[in-house]
Amino acid sequence: MKRPIIVLISLLAFALTVQGAKMPKNATKALLRITTFTSDGKPLKEGYGFFITSEGEALSTFDLFKGAYKAELTDEKGKKWTATRICGANSLYNIVRFQTNCTKAVALPIATEKMEQGHTGWVICPNSKTPLDCGITSFSLIDSMRYYTLSNQACNQLAGCPLVNTQGMATALIQAGVGKDSTTAFALDIAFASLLHTSGMSAAETALNSIYIPKALPNDLAQARTYIFLATQNLQDSIIYETALADFMQTYPEESAGYIQAMTYWASKGRFEKAEEYYTQSLDAVKEKADIHYEMSKLIYRLNMLKNYSVYKDWNLERALQEASDAYTCHALPLFLMQKADCEFALRKYADAFTTYQAVNASDVSSPKTFAAAAISAEMAGMDSLTILSMLDSAIVRCGATPNATTSIYLLQRAAHLDKYGRYKEAARDYQQVEDIRGTSHLNDNFFYMKSLCDTRARLYARALNDIDKALSIRPNDYGYMVEKALAEWRMGNYDEAIYAAQKALKINPQGADAYKAWGLACGEQGKKEEALKHLAKAKELGDPQAQALMDSLQGK
Repeated sequence: MKRPIIVLISLLAFALTVQGAKMPKNATKALLRITTFTSDGKPLKEGYGFFITSEGEALSTFDLFKGAYKAELTDEKGKKWTATRICGANSLYNIVRFQTNCTKAVALPIATEKMEQGHTGWVICPNSKTPLDCGITSFSLIDSMRYYTLSNQACNQLAGCPLVNTQGMATALIQAGVGKDSTTAFALDIAFASLLHTSGMSAAETALNSIYIPKALPNDLAQARTYIFLATQNLQDSIIYETALADFMQTYPEESAGYIQAMTYWASKGRFEKAEEYYTQSLDAVKEKADIHYEMSKLIYRLNMLKNYSVYKDWNLERALQEASDAYTCHALPLFLMQKADCEFALRKYADAFTTYQAVNASDVSSPKTFAAAAISAEMAGMDSLTILSMLDSAIVRCGATPNATTSIYLLQRAAHLDKYGRYKEAARDYQQVEDIRGTSHLNDNFFYMKSLCDTRARLYARALNDIDKALSIRPNDYGYMVEKALAEWRMGNYDEAIYAAQKALKINPQGADAYKAWGLACGEQGKKEEALKHLAKAKELGDPQAQALMDSLQGK
Protein backbone atom coordinates (compact mmCIF):
# COMPACT_ATOMS: atom_id res chain seq x y z
CA MET A 1 0.00 0.00 0.00
CA LYS A 2 2.92 2.40 0.52
CA ARG A 3 3.85 2.74 -3.21
CA PRO A 4 0.35 3.91 -4.43
CA ILE A 5 0.20 6.39 -1.55
CA ILE A 6 3.57 7.87 -2.56
CA VAL A 7 2.46 8.22 -6.21
CA LEU A 8 -0.81 9.86 -5.14
CA ILE A 9 1.03 12.32 -2.91
CA SER A 10 3.42 13.20 -5.81
CA LEU A 11 0.53 13.84 -8.21
CA LEU A 12 -1.24 16.01 -5.64
CA ALA A 13 1.96 17.96 -5.05
CA PHE A 14 2.38 18.59 -8.79
CA ALA A 15 -1.24 19.68 -9.12
CA LEU A 16 -0.89 22.04 -6.20
CA THR A 17 2.33 23.43 -7.71
CA VAL A 18 0.61 24.19 -11.03
CA GLN A 19 -2.50 25.52 -9.32
CA GLY A 20 -0.44 27.63 -6.95
CA ALA A 21 1.92 28.98 -9.61
CA LYS A 22 1.49 32.66 -10.28
CA MET A 23 1.99 34.68 -13.41
CA PRO A 24 4.89 37.16 -13.28
CA LYS A 25 3.53 40.47 -12.09
CA ASN A 26 4.48 42.47 -15.21
CA ALA A 27 4.06 39.73 -17.84
CA THR A 28 1.48 41.62 -19.90
CA LYS A 29 3.70 44.72 -19.91
CA ALA A 30 6.20 42.81 -22.06
CA LEU A 31 3.57 42.06 -24.70
CA LEU A 32 3.49 44.18 -27.87
CA ARG A 33 0.86 44.72 -30.51
CA ILE A 34 2.71 45.16 -33.81
CA THR A 35 1.68 46.80 -37.08
CA THR A 36 4.00 46.60 -40.06
CA PHE A 37 3.88 48.99 -43.03
CA THR A 38 4.70 49.01 -46.74
CA SER A 39 7.10 51.43 -48.41
CA ASP A 40 4.32 53.96 -49.00
CA GLY A 41 3.21 53.90 -45.35
CA LYS A 42 0.17 51.66 -45.75
CA PRO A 43 -0.50 48.99 -43.09
CA LEU A 44 0.86 45.63 -44.16
CA LYS A 45 0.04 43.20 -41.33
CA GLU A 46 -0.87 43.13 -37.64
CA GLY A 47 0.32 40.72 -34.98
CA TYR A 48 2.13 40.31 -31.68
CA GLY A 49 5.56 40.15 -30.12
CA PHE A 50 7.22 40.64 -26.75
CA PHE A 51 10.29 42.15 -25.13
CA ILE A 52 13.06 39.72 -24.18
CA THR A 53 15.61 42.22 -22.82
CA SER A 54 15.32 45.37 -20.78
CA GLU A 55 17.34 47.16 -23.50
CA GLY A 56 14.40 46.80 -25.87
CA GLU A 57 15.10 43.64 -27.88
CA ALA A 58 11.97 41.75 -28.87
CA LEU A 59 10.73 38.65 -30.69
CA SER A 60 7.91 38.12 -33.16
CA THR A 61 7.05 36.01 -36.21
CA PHE A 62 8.91 36.39 -39.49
CA ASP A 63 5.64 36.37 -41.45
CA LEU A 64 4.58 39.59 -39.75
CA PHE A 65 7.77 41.40 -40.80
CA LYS A 66 8.26 40.02 -44.30
CA GLY A 67 8.06 42.85 -46.84
CA ALA A 68 7.87 45.49 -44.09
CA TYR A 69 9.60 48.87 -44.32
CA LYS A 70 8.51 49.93 -40.85
CA ALA A 71 7.13 48.29 -37.71
CA GLU A 72 5.19 50.19 -35.04
CA LEU A 73 4.82 48.62 -31.60
CA THR A 74 2.23 49.41 -28.96
CA ASP A 75 2.58 48.25 -25.37
CA GLU A 76 -0.09 47.54 -22.73
CA LYS A 77 -0.42 51.22 -21.81
CA GLY A 78 -0.71 52.39 -25.40
CA LYS A 79 2.82 53.73 -25.62
CA LYS A 80 4.29 53.40 -29.08
CA TRP A 81 7.72 52.25 -30.11
CA THR A 82 9.48 51.51 -33.40
CA ALA A 83 11.57 48.57 -34.58
CA THR A 84 14.92 50.19 -35.34
CA ARG A 85 17.11 47.23 -36.34
CA ILE A 86 16.53 43.61 -37.37
CA CYS A 87 18.93 41.45 -35.37
CA GLY A 88 18.17 38.14 -37.07
CA ALA A 89 15.44 36.26 -38.91
CA ASN A 90 14.54 32.75 -39.96
CA SER A 91 11.77 32.24 -42.50
CA LEU A 92 11.65 28.44 -42.10
CA TYR A 93 10.90 28.57 -38.37
CA ASN A 94 8.98 31.86 -38.62
CA ILE A 95 10.84 33.95 -36.09
CA VAL A 96 12.44 37.38 -36.06
CA ARG A 97 14.52 39.16 -33.43
CA PHE A 98 14.67 42.95 -33.49
CA GLN A 99 15.83 46.01 -31.57
CA THR A 100 13.43 48.80 -30.67
CA ASN A 101 13.87 52.41 -29.59
CA CYS A 102 12.67 51.48 -26.09
CA THR A 103 15.69 51.62 -23.75
CA LYS A 104 13.92 50.62 -20.51
CA ALA A 105 11.63 47.77 -21.44
CA VAL A 106 9.73 45.41 -19.16
CA ALA A 107 10.99 42.08 -20.47
CA LEU A 108 10.00 38.50 -19.87
CA PRO A 109 12.72 36.38 -18.29
CA ILE A 110 13.93 33.61 -20.63
CA ALA A 111 13.52 30.01 -19.47
CA THR A 112 16.65 27.89 -19.36
CA GLU A 113 14.82 24.58 -18.89
CA LYS A 114 12.73 22.90 -21.59
CA MET A 115 9.06 22.08 -21.21
CA GLU A 116 8.20 18.40 -21.39
CA GLN A 117 5.23 16.49 -22.71
CA GLY A 118 2.35 16.87 -20.22
CA HIS A 119 3.66 20.15 -18.81
CA THR A 120 1.25 23.05 -18.54
CA GLY A 121 1.99 26.70 -19.23
CA TRP A 122 0.23 29.90 -20.16
CA VAL A 123 0.02 32.06 -23.24
CA ILE A 124 0.17 35.77 -22.43
CA CYS A 125 -2.78 37.26 -24.28
CA PRO A 126 -3.33 40.82 -25.48
CA ASN A 127 -6.00 42.90 -23.76
CA SER A 128 -6.41 40.30 -21.04
CA LYS A 129 -5.02 39.96 -17.54
CA THR A 130 -6.00 36.29 -17.56
CA PRO A 131 -3.53 34.08 -19.45
CA LEU A 132 -4.64 31.24 -21.67
CA ASP A 133 -3.99 27.78 -20.19
CA CYS A 134 -2.04 25.60 -22.57
CA GLY A 135 -0.47 22.16 -22.24
CA ILE A 136 2.33 20.45 -24.18
CA THR A 137 0.89 17.41 -25.96
CA SER A 138 4.14 16.53 -27.78
CA PHE A 139 7.28 18.01 -29.29
CA SER A 140 9.72 17.32 -32.10
CA LEU A 141 13.44 18.06 -31.99
CA ILE A 142 15.21 20.63 -34.15
CA ASP A 143 18.83 19.89 -33.28
CA SER A 144 18.84 20.59 -29.53
CA MET A 145 15.69 22.73 -29.64
CA ARG A 146 12.03 21.84 -29.58
CA TYR A 147 8.96 22.49 -31.66
CA TYR A 148 5.96 22.08 -29.37
CA THR A 149 2.46 20.87 -30.20
CA LEU A 150 -0.05 22.60 -27.91
CA SER A 151 -3.35 21.43 -26.43
CA ASN A 152 -5.32 24.65 -26.91
CA GLN A 153 -6.25 25.44 -30.52
CA ALA A 154 -7.16 29.00 -29.50
CA CYS A 155 -3.42 29.69 -29.63
CA ASN A 156 -3.69 29.74 -33.44
CA GLN A 157 -4.88 33.33 -33.25
CA LEU A 158 -2.01 34.42 -30.99
CA ALA A 159 1.07 34.01 -33.21
CA GLY A 160 3.95 36.02 -31.78
CA CYS A 161 2.73 35.82 -28.18
CA PRO A 162 4.90 34.13 -25.54
CA LEU A 163 4.28 30.74 -23.95
CA VAL A 164 5.50 30.92 -20.34
CA ASN A 165 6.13 28.08 -17.91
CA THR A 166 4.82 27.79 -14.35
CA GLN A 167 7.72 29.95 -13.16
CA GLY A 168 6.52 32.74 -15.42
CA MET A 169 9.50 32.48 -17.77
CA ALA A 170 9.17 32.67 -21.57
CA THR A 171 9.74 29.22 -22.98
CA ALA A 172 8.38 29.40 -26.55
CA LEU A 173 7.02 31.67 -29.29
CA ILE A 174 3.49 30.87 -30.47
CA GLN A 175 3.35 30.05 -34.19
CA ALA A 176 0.57 30.73 -36.65
CA GLY A 177 -1.86 27.89 -37.32
CA VAL A 178 -1.77 26.04 -40.63
CA GLY A 179 -4.96 27.21 -42.34
CA LYS A 180 -8.09 28.88 -40.94
CA ASP A 181 -9.64 25.68 -39.62
CA SER A 182 -6.52 24.25 -38.05
CA THR A 183 -7.23 22.39 -34.80
CA THR A 184 -3.57 22.12 -33.83
CA ALA A 185 -1.40 24.87 -32.37
CA PHE A 186 2.39 25.05 -32.22
CA ALA A 187 5.16 26.95 -30.47
CA LEU A 188 8.87 27.37 -31.21
CA ASP A 189 11.47 26.86 -28.46
CA ILE A 190 12.57 30.26 -27.11
CA ALA A 191 16.18 29.04 -27.29
CA PHE A 192 15.99 29.54 -31.05
CA ALA A 193 16.21 33.29 -30.44
CA SER A 194 19.82 32.89 -29.31
CA LEU A 195 20.74 31.76 -32.84
CA LEU A 196 19.34 34.89 -34.45
CA HIS A 197 22.14 37.35 -35.07
CA THR A 198 23.76 39.02 -38.04
CA SER A 199 27.12 37.96 -39.45
CA GLY A 200 29.32 39.02 -42.33
CA MET A 201 27.28 36.90 -44.72
CA SER A 202 23.93 38.30 -43.56
CA ALA A 203 23.96 40.82 -46.39
CA ALA A 204 23.26 37.89 -48.71
CA GLU A 205 20.59 36.18 -46.57
CA THR A 206 17.25 35.94 -48.34
CA ALA A 207 15.18 36.10 -45.15
CA LEU A 208 16.88 39.24 -43.86
CA ASN A 209 16.79 40.92 -47.25
CA SER A 210 13.04 40.39 -47.52
CA ILE A 211 12.62 42.72 -44.52
CA TYR A 212 13.33 46.33 -45.45
CA ILE A 213 14.01 47.62 -41.95
CA PRO A 214 17.73 48.36 -41.28
CA LYS A 215 19.75 45.44 -39.96
CA ALA A 216 21.84 45.32 -36.81
CA LEU A 217 25.58 45.37 -37.43
CA PRO A 218 27.45 42.16 -36.48
CA ASN A 219 29.12 42.43 -33.08
CA ASP A 220 32.52 41.23 -34.34
CA LEU A 221 34.68 43.80 -36.18
CA ALA A 222 35.84 41.39 -38.89
CA GLN A 223 32.25 40.25 -39.48
CA ALA A 224 31.06 43.86 -39.56
CA ARG A 225 33.68 44.71 -42.20
CA THR A 226 32.54 41.80 -44.33
CA TYR A 227 28.90 42.80 -43.89
CA ILE A 228 29.30 46.38 -45.13
CA PHE A 229 31.44 45.16 -48.03
CA LEU A 230 28.93 42.53 -49.18
CA ALA A 231 26.05 44.91 -48.57
CA THR A 232 27.12 46.99 -51.58
CA GLN A 233 26.41 43.99 -53.82
CA ASN A 234 23.32 42.53 -52.18
CA LEU A 235 21.25 45.29 -50.62
CA GLN A 236 18.82 47.02 -52.95
CA ASP A 237 17.55 49.53 -50.41
CA SER A 238 19.91 52.49 -50.10
CA ILE A 239 18.54 53.51 -46.69
CA ILE A 240 19.47 50.12 -45.24
CA TYR A 241 23.00 50.41 -46.60
CA GLU A 242 23.46 54.00 -45.46
CA THR A 243 22.25 53.02 -41.98
CA ALA A 244 24.73 50.13 -41.88
CA LEU A 245 27.58 52.49 -42.82
CA ALA A 246 26.53 55.00 -40.17
CA ASP A 247 26.33 52.23 -37.56
CA PHE A 248 29.79 50.98 -38.50
CA MET A 249 31.41 54.41 -38.28
CA GLN A 250 29.70 55.12 -34.98
CA THR A 251 30.71 51.75 -33.51
CA TYR A 252 34.25 51.72 -34.95
CA PRO A 253 35.18 55.41 -35.42
CA GLU A 254 38.89 54.65 -35.88
CA GLU A 255 38.37 51.97 -38.53
CA SER A 256 39.04 53.07 -42.10
CA ALA A 257 36.68 50.53 -43.73
CA GLY A 258 33.48 52.46 -42.98
CA TYR A 259 34.80 55.76 -44.32
CA ILE A 260 36.21 54.07 -47.42
CA GLN A 261 32.89 52.39 -48.17
CA ALA A 262 31.06 55.68 -47.59
CA MET A 263 33.42 57.57 -49.92
CA THR A 264 32.96 54.98 -52.65
CA TYR A 265 29.20 54.77 -52.16
CA TRP A 266 28.49 58.49 -52.35
CA ALA A 267 30.88 58.99 -55.25
CA SER A 268 29.05 56.25 -57.17
CA LYS A 269 25.88 58.32 -56.76
CA GLY A 270 27.60 61.45 -58.02
CA ARG A 271 27.51 63.00 -54.54
CA PHE A 272 31.19 63.93 -54.57
CA GLU A 273 30.78 66.53 -51.84
CA LYS A 274 29.50 63.80 -49.48
CA ALA A 275 32.38 61.53 -50.45
CA GLU A 276 34.85 64.31 -49.73
CA GLU A 277 33.16 65.00 -46.41
CA TYR A 278 33.77 61.41 -45.31
CA TYR A 279 37.34 61.60 -46.62
CA THR A 280 37.98 64.65 -44.43
CA GLN A 281 36.35 63.00 -41.41
CA SER A 282 38.47 59.90 -41.88
CA LEU A 283 41.73 61.85 -41.81
CA ASP A 284 40.72 63.24 -38.40
CA ALA A 285 39.44 59.94 -37.00
CA VAL A 286 41.67 57.19 -38.40
CA LYS A 287 45.20 56.70 -37.08
CA GLU A 288 46.54 54.65 -40.00
CA LYS A 289 45.81 56.93 -42.95
CA ALA A 290 47.59 55.00 -45.72
CA ASP A 291 44.49 53.03 -46.74
CA ILE A 292 42.43 56.22 -46.85
CA HIS A 293 44.87 57.90 -49.26
CA TYR A 294 45.15 54.71 -51.34
CA GLU A 295 41.39 54.26 -51.69
CA MET A 296 40.90 57.94 -52.45
CA SER A 297 43.51 57.65 -55.19
CA LYS A 298 41.75 54.63 -56.69
CA LEU A 299 38.39 56.37 -56.48
CA ILE A 300 39.57 59.49 -58.29
CA TYR A 301 41.55 57.42 -60.81
CA ARG A 302 38.48 55.32 -61.72
CA LEU A 303 36.36 58.46 -62.13
CA ASN A 304 38.91 59.96 -64.51
CA MET A 305 38.81 56.81 -66.63
CA LEU A 306 35.12 57.44 -67.33
CA LYS A 307 34.38 59.32 -70.56
CA ASN A 308 31.46 61.27 -69.12
CA TYR A 309 33.19 62.34 -65.90
CA SER A 310 33.21 66.09 -65.33
CA VAL A 311 36.08 66.86 -62.97
CA TYR A 312 34.90 67.78 -59.48
CA LYS A 313 37.10 70.43 -57.84
CA ASP A 314 40.65 69.02 -57.91
CA TRP A 315 39.60 65.40 -58.38
CA ASN A 316 41.85 64.94 -61.40
CA LEU A 317 44.66 62.49 -62.17
CA GLU A 318 47.24 64.75 -60.51
CA ARG A 319 45.23 64.53 -57.27
CA ALA A 320 45.00 60.74 -57.70
CA LEU A 321 48.79 60.61 -58.08
CA GLN A 322 49.28 62.75 -54.99
CA GLU A 323 47.00 60.54 -52.90
CA ALA A 324 48.92 57.44 -54.03
CA SER A 325 52.20 59.14 -53.11
CA ASP A 326 50.76 60.10 -49.71
CA ALA A 327 49.71 56.51 -49.11
CA TYR A 328 53.25 55.30 -49.86
CA THR A 329 54.71 57.99 -47.59
CA CYS A 330 52.47 56.76 -44.76
CA HIS A 331 53.33 53.12 -45.37
CA ALA A 332 55.89 52.01 -47.96
CA LEU A 333 53.89 49.15 -49.48
CA PRO A 334 54.45 48.00 -53.10
CA LEU A 335 50.67 48.02 -53.56
CA PHE A 336 50.67 51.79 -53.15
CA LEU A 337 53.57 52.08 -55.61
CA MET A 338 51.52 50.13 -58.13
CA GLN A 339 48.71 52.67 -57.80
CA LYS A 340 51.23 55.49 -58.18
CA ALA A 341 52.56 53.93 -61.38
CA ASP A 342 49.04 53.53 -62.79
CA CYS A 343 48.40 57.22 -62.19
CA GLU A 344 51.70 58.22 -63.81
CA PHE A 345 50.86 56.12 -66.85
CA ALA A 346 47.39 57.68 -67.12
CA LEU A 347 49.07 61.11 -66.97
CA ARG A 348 51.34 60.00 -69.84
CA LYS A 349 54.39 60.28 -67.62
CA TYR A 350 55.63 57.07 -69.17
CA ALA A 351 59.27 57.23 -68.09
CA ASP A 352 58.19 57.87 -64.48
CA ALA A 353 55.65 55.05 -64.72
CA PHE A 354 58.36 52.66 -65.99
CA THR A 355 60.63 53.55 -63.08
CA THR A 356 57.82 53.07 -60.56
CA TYR A 357 56.67 49.78 -62.10
CA GLN A 358 60.26 48.56 -61.94
CA ALA A 359 60.32 49.39 -58.23
CA VAL A 360 57.22 47.20 -57.87
CA ASN A 361 58.94 44.50 -59.93
CA ALA A 362 61.82 44.50 -57.46
CA SER A 363 59.39 43.73 -54.62
CA ASP A 364 57.70 40.53 -53.48
CA VAL A 365 54.42 41.49 -55.19
CA SER A 366 55.83 41.51 -58.71
CA SER A 367 53.69 39.64 -61.20
CA PRO A 368 53.25 39.09 -64.93
CA LYS A 369 50.90 42.07 -64.91
CA THR A 370 53.46 44.47 -63.38
CA PHE A 371 56.17 43.44 -65.85
CA ALA A 372 53.74 43.82 -68.77
CA ALA A 373 52.80 47.27 -67.49
CA ALA A 374 56.50 48.17 -67.38
CA ALA A 375 56.85 46.93 -70.98
CA ILE A 376 54.00 49.14 -72.21
CA SER A 377 55.41 52.12 -70.29
CA ALA A 378 58.84 51.53 -71.81
CA GLU A 379 57.35 51.38 -75.30
CA MET A 380 55.34 54.58 -74.80
CA ALA A 381 58.46 56.30 -73.41
CA GLY A 382 60.34 55.41 -76.62
CA MET A 383 62.78 53.04 -74.96
CA ASP A 384 64.74 50.44 -76.93
CA SER A 385 63.28 47.12 -78.05
CA LEU A 386 65.57 45.07 -75.82
CA THR A 387 64.19 46.74 -72.70
CA ILE A 388 60.61 46.18 -73.81
CA LEU A 389 61.17 42.56 -74.77
CA SER A 390 63.04 41.81 -71.54
CA MET A 391 60.00 43.03 -69.58
CA LEU A 392 57.70 40.76 -71.59
CA ASP A 393 60.14 37.86 -71.16
CA SER A 394 59.95 38.37 -67.39
CA ALA A 395 56.15 38.51 -67.52
CA ILE A 396 56.05 35.15 -69.31
CA VAL A 397 58.57 33.54 -66.95
CA ARG A 398 56.46 34.56 -63.96
CA CYS A 399 53.44 32.77 -65.38
CA GLY A 400 55.06 29.48 -64.38
CA ALA A 401 56.71 26.55 -66.09
CA THR A 402 53.44 25.12 -67.43
CA PRO A 403 51.91 27.35 -70.12
CA ASN A 404 48.37 28.45 -69.36
CA ALA A 405 45.74 30.97 -70.43
CA THR A 406 47.56 33.76 -68.57
CA THR A 407 50.81 32.87 -70.32
CA SER A 408 49.08 33.22 -73.68
CA ILE A 409 48.15 36.85 -72.92
CA TYR A 410 51.79 37.86 -72.61
CA LEU A 411 52.94 35.57 -75.42
CA LEU A 412 50.54 37.42 -77.70
CA GLN A 413 51.95 40.76 -76.59
CA ARG A 414 55.50 39.56 -77.17
CA ALA A 415 54.55 38.15 -80.58
CA ALA A 416 53.22 41.55 -81.67
CA HIS A 417 56.42 43.28 -80.53
CA LEU A 418 58.74 40.72 -82.11
CA ASP A 419 56.80 41.12 -85.35
CA LYS A 420 57.10 44.89 -85.07
CA TYR A 421 60.87 44.66 -84.56
CA GLY A 422 61.36 42.39 -87.57
CA ARG A 423 62.02 39.19 -85.61
CA TYR A 424 59.38 37.34 -87.61
CA LYS A 425 60.25 33.71 -86.96
CA GLU A 426 60.33 34.29 -83.20
CA ALA A 427 57.02 36.13 -83.45
CA ALA A 428 55.51 33.29 -85.50
CA ARG A 429 56.65 30.83 -82.83
CA ASP A 430 54.87 32.85 -80.11
CA TYR A 431 51.69 33.08 -82.20
CA GLN A 432 51.73 29.32 -82.67
CA GLN A 433 52.21 28.73 -78.95
CA VAL A 434 49.20 30.95 -78.21
CA GLU A 435 47.09 28.78 -80.53
CA ASP A 436 48.43 25.60 -78.94
CA ILE A 437 47.55 26.86 -75.45
CA ARG A 438 44.11 28.27 -76.13
CA GLY A 439 42.96 25.93 -78.88
CA THR A 440 41.88 26.92 -82.39
CA SER A 441 38.18 27.08 -81.53
CA HIS A 442 38.77 29.62 -78.76
CA LEU A 443 40.50 32.22 -80.93
CA ASN A 444 38.92 34.83 -83.19
CA ASP A 445 39.35 35.68 -86.86
CA ASN A 446 41.56 38.70 -86.21
CA PHE A 447 44.07 36.51 -84.36
CA PHE A 448 44.42 34.18 -87.36
CA TYR A 449 44.65 37.12 -89.76
CA MET A 450 47.53 38.68 -87.77
CA LYS A 451 49.16 35.26 -87.43
CA SER A 452 48.90 34.73 -91.19
CA LEU A 453 50.55 38.08 -91.92
CA CYS A 454 53.38 37.25 -89.50
CA ASP A 455 53.79 33.78 -91.08
CA THR A 456 54.08 35.44 -94.47
CA ARG A 457 56.82 37.79 -93.24
CA ALA A 458 58.59 34.77 -91.72
CA ARG A 459 58.27 33.02 -95.15
CA LEU A 460 56.13 30.27 -93.61
CA TYR A 461 53.80 30.36 -96.61
CA ALA A 462 51.97 27.08 -96.08
CA ARG A 463 51.14 28.00 -92.50
CA ALA A 464 50.11 31.49 -93.60
CA LEU A 465 47.58 29.96 -96.02
CA ASN A 466 46.28 27.64 -93.32
CA ASP A 467 45.82 30.54 -90.92
CA ILE A 468 43.97 32.77 -93.37
CA ASP A 469 41.65 29.86 -94.10
CA LYS A 470 40.90 29.68 -90.36
CA ALA A 471 40.11 33.40 -90.32
CA LEU A 472 37.75 32.96 -93.28
CA SER A 473 36.03 30.01 -91.62
CA ILE A 474 34.99 32.41 -88.88
CA ARG A 475 34.22 35.41 -91.12
CA PRO A 476 33.78 34.16 -94.70
CA ASN A 477 32.65 37.46 -96.24
CA ASP A 478 35.53 39.63 -95.14
CA TYR A 479 37.10 41.34 -98.16
CA GLY A 480 40.54 41.80 -96.59
CA TYR A 481 40.75 38.17 -95.55
CA MET A 482 39.74 36.98 -99.02
CA VAL A 483 42.41 39.15 -100.69
CA GLU A 484 45.01 37.79 -98.28
CA LYS A 485 43.93 34.26 -99.19
CA ALA A 486 44.37 35.08 -102.89
CA LEU A 487 47.90 36.34 -102.19
CA ALA A 488 48.67 33.32 -99.99
CA GLU A 489 47.56 30.95 -102.78
CA TRP A 490 49.70 32.95 -105.24
CA ARG A 491 52.78 32.61 -103.01
CA MET A 492 52.19 28.85 -102.80
CA GLY A 493 51.96 28.62 -106.57
CA ASN A 494 48.25 27.78 -106.51
CA TYR A 495 47.38 30.26 -109.26
CA ASP A 496 43.90 29.00 -110.14
CA GLU A 497 42.96 29.08 -106.46
CA ALA A 498 44.45 32.58 -106.20
CA ILE A 499 42.30 33.81 -109.12
CA TYR A 500 39.21 32.17 -107.65
CA ALA A 501 39.83 33.87 -104.27
CA ALA A 502 40.41 37.24 -105.97
CA GLN A 503 37.12 36.89 -107.87
CA LYS A 504 35.30 36.07 -104.61
CA ALA A 505 36.85 39.15 -103.03
CA LEU A 506 35.53 41.29 -105.90
CA LYS A 507 32.04 39.94 -105.32
CA ILE A 508 32.32 41.32 -101.79
CA ASN A 509 33.87 44.61 -102.95
CA PRO A 510 33.69 45.24 -106.71
CA GLN A 511 35.98 48.27 -106.35
CA GLY A 512 38.74 46.40 -104.53
CA ALA A 513 42.12 47.38 -105.98
CA ASP A 514 43.96 44.73 -103.97
CA ALA A 515 41.78 41.97 -105.42
CA TYR A 516 42.51 43.09 -109.00
CA LYS A 517 46.22 43.20 -108.18
CA ALA A 518 46.16 39.65 -106.80
CA TRP A 519 44.24 38.51 -109.88
CA GLY A 520 46.82 40.18 -112.15
CA LEU A 521 49.76 38.62 -110.26
CA ALA A 522 48.29 35.12 -110.62
CA CYS A 523 47.60 35.61 -114.33
CA GLY A 524 51.15 36.86 -114.85
CA GLU A 525 52.55 33.67 -113.29
CA GLN A 526 50.34 31.64 -115.62
CA GLY A 527 51.83 33.46 -118.64
CA LYS A 528 48.59 35.33 -119.38
CA LYS A 529 50.36 38.63 -119.92
CA GLU A 530 47.52 40.61 -121.51
CA GLU A 531 44.99 39.53 -118.93
CA ALA A 532 47.46 40.25 -116.16
CA LEU A 533 48.09 43.77 -117.50
CA LYS A 534 44.35 44.38 -117.75
CA HIS A 535 43.75 43.50 -114.08
CA LEU A 536 46.81 45.43 -112.91
CA ALA A 537 45.66 48.45 -114.88
CA LYS A 538 42.31 48.23 -113.14
CA ALA A 539 44.12 48.05 -109.80
CA LYS A 540 46.06 51.21 -110.78
CA GLU A 541 42.83 52.93 -111.77
CA LEU A 542 41.36 52.13 -108.38
CA GLY A 543 44.41 53.65 -106.62
CA ASP A 544 46.82 50.79 -105.92
CA PRO A 545 50.30 52.38 -105.49
CA GLN A 546 52.22 49.23 -106.59
CA ALA A 547 50.26 48.43 -109.73
CA GLN A 548 52.33 50.55 -112.13
CA ALA A 549 55.63 49.05 -111.00
CA LEU A 550 54.18 45.56 -111.42
CA MET A 551 52.95 46.42 -114.92
CA ASP A 552 56.40 47.78 -115.87
CA SER A 553 58.03 44.63 -114.58
CA LEU A 554 55.63 42.43 -116.50
CA GLN A 555 56.08 44.36 -119.75
CA GLY A 556 59.86 44.11 -119.44
CA LYS A 557 59.78 40.34 -119.47
